[in-house]
Amino acid sequence: MAFVKIQKNNTYFKRFQVKFRRRREGKTDYYQRKRLITQRKNKYNTPKWRFVVRRTNNRIICQVVWSTIAGDKVKTSADSSELRHYGLEAGLTNYSAAYATGLLTARRLLTQLDQENKSRDIQSNLAQQFNLVPEATGEYVNIAELAEKKNVGVRPFTCFLDLGLARATVGNRVFAAVKGAVDGGINVPHSDKIFPKVKGGDKKDAKAPAKAAPATNLLRERIFGLHVQKYMDLIRKDTATYNSQFSQWDKAVKKAGVKTLEELYKKIHAAIRANPTRKVAAKKTVKHTTDPKNPNIQVSGTKKYRRDRRLKNEDRKKRANDKILKFLQERQRK
Repeated sequence: MAFVKIQKNNTYFKRFQVKFRRRREGKTDYYQRKRLITQRKNKYNTPKWRFVVRRTNNRIICQVVWSTIAGDKVKTSADSSELRHYGLEAGLTNYSAAYATGLLTARRLLTQLDQENKSRDIQSNLAQQFNLVPEATGEYVNIAELAEKKNVGVRPFTCFLDLGLARATVGNRVFAAVKGAVDGGINVPHSDKIFPKVKGGDKKDAKAPAKAAPATNLLRERIFGLHVQKYMDLIRKDTATYNSQFSQWDKAVKKAGVKTLEELYKKIHAAIRANPTRKVAAKKTVKHTTDPKNPNIQVSGTKKYRRDRRLKNEDRKKRANDKILKFLQERQRK
């Protein structure tokens, strides 16, 4: 067969259709999004909930979202910067912080649903009913099956994971947030393959009798920050390096009145379960006044800034008359 050169002629460019803007910018995976938001017609506009997890350089963000034609709407949200209120002031993007943020989102959502039902005169105690994992163990949990075993009368709140453009690799921090949300009481369908595996059973010496090393639950270690604790203990002797990396950790541990990171995270998890509601910051009232010498200068506390004000008709006439008088006085002097 003869070689045929493919030419992109005028017809090709007329029919060319560009991809969606957020696809061109590399922000949205529409192949994934389409399958996450498509709802069956026989659901009659029932929201299809998504558990959205995003990671930035400074924090982990978790949201419970549903989609409408007008756009996405957020039911509740939490981010790891809020963990400062519970005593965690360092490591706000690590695996342990992702777990705590997912836990905070789940507990806040169930508490919010109880409050909404109470306002509608509906008896609801979802936060208590689905507190089925009172403490993190690192074991795989299917909240729907666990609720059925414990004879919980209602089905769990179900969300589907939206990991965005993150890669679904084993040990990804996105799945730490999923684990926290599931332990918190919402159902996010997932598999235990996405978590760090249980490590153990290795032979120490080939000549020695076969003795399996005690199994360690890597997922539990990362939830409670034991991997961070090991590294802290490893470089503790190098004072300069230790202080540059872990000074904030030491402050958080001392402030919480504990000795290890495991105790610190246990205390944080307990505080989240006790009160997951968002803490509203008190509004600072600063009095704004006008400088008596110059009406265009505003004084805010100890700071001054310029804010030009529009003159009234009377002020404009007065300014014009002052200019005329000044001109006449200067002319008479000459």
